[in-house]
Amino acid sequence: METNISCGRRLVTHVGILSLILLGASWMWTDFSSFPATETWSMILGYLSFILIGFTLLIGPLQSWLPAHWMAISLSIRRDIGIWAGLTGLLHVILVLVLFEGEPRLMIIHENHSEKAAGWLGLFFFASSDPTIWPSPNWTLTGVANYLGLLALFILLALWLTSSARAEEWLGGSSWKRLHLANPWLFIIVLFHGLIYIQSIKGEPHTFSDMLVFAAIIWMVRSIAFIRRAFFRKR
Repeated sequence: METNISCGRRLVTHVGILSLILLGASWMWTDFSSFPATETWSMILGYLSFILIGFTLLIGPLQSWLPAHWMAISLSIRRDIGIWAGLTGLLHVILVLVLFEGEPRLMIIHENHSEKAAGWLGLFFFASSDPTIWPSPNWTLTGVANYLGLLALFILLALWLTSSARAEEWLGGSSWKRLHLANPWLFIIVLFHGLIYIQSIKGEPHTFSDMLVFAAIIWMVRSIAFIRRAFFRKR
């Protein structure tokens, strides 16, 4: 009976998260009306993944203000939000790779006009004039953003693939917890990845403040929760 209630609660949570994702996507769609549909979806999914990662960082501090019996529920909600953060992030990456395998209709401001490697490898490398030599890394500003995005993808996949009770049991509680302590670093990496692209894509409707204000709110809430927890421990 308890298992059925838990499954029903998680189903409601997933439906609620999906509804909010679709609502957020429809709200942002008008901001990207000047971009083609595939490019629009790639950017919207990136923003949604960033927002969902941020919410996973908020739930822990906020649960300290909730009654004790809410802890298990809030942990379950955080896990489910993390699953959707991973899914939207993965879809963002897939769409970006598909776009850059062809000719993305995005204008990158101040981009280095050196010839890039073919297809999606051009996100990370410049083409080499000698076919026997490995392409040189793309250390332009957008190239650095792409490397940050690749690093974020590896972390996101590690967290996503271990976001189940079975994975926690298999890894062991302490190992699982150490792995998931990478979540704040993931948020910071995605933040810098997004800030660079906000500055680099011509016509990008969002600004630095859109991401930085959200990041500042998360930092403030987590800081207050940390100070509050430290204060009560001393008492």
